[in-house]
Amino acid sequence: HGGKDGTVCLVERGVVTFGYYDRDQRHQVFNVVLPGRTVGDLESLDASSYPIIAKCIRPTRVLMVGRDLWLERLRSSVQVMEAYARSANLKHQCTMEGMICNYTLPLEERLRKFFYALITAHYSPKPAGWNPCPVVFTVTEIARIVACNRSWVSRTLSGWVATGLAKKDGRMLLLSSRLFPASGKGEEFSRSCSAA
Repeated sequence: HGGKDGTVCLVERGVVTFGYYDRDQRHQVFNVVLPGRTVGDLESLDASSYPIIAKCIRPTRVLMVGRDLWLERLRSSVQVMEAYARSANLKHQCTMEGMICNYTLPLEERLRKFFYALITAHYSPKPAGWNPCPVVFTVTEIARIVACNRSWVSRTLSGWVATGLAKKDGRMLLLSSRLFPASGKGEEFSRSCSAA
């Protein structure tokens, strides 16, 4: 990923993951890039190549710009550079949190934090009631993202449905506020793991 001829892409549709292949050739995900976010922007700053794989996990459409034009526009003003620095910092934090989450937390906690990160990336969670998951993922996609197997994700979601912690409305997954921290503790909860 990256390099002097690299491009910067704005994801318009689809889902991209960042990760690497482990020694067993399994793709380990530590960040998810959703529509409206960029791929290749961090690597463009120094033209280095990185052993990170950006992988489209469903049909994806992007707008691409070459590294030179990206850097020219980035350097056009201090305000643009500051806005980008904030964005890059958040992306770095999400990547680190995703790695920490997948390597240190029990499976169910990973899943809860993944959904909480998705929700908080799009809106403030409702303190009581149902929170729609803003992005529809298949069970297989979720399993790849939280580093577990598909059957475990399916069983966990079924268990949540059976106990009233989740329900389906068509393809949309609705998650009970009981899965997430009470207000005031959400920042600590999401800081310890963010996939979005």
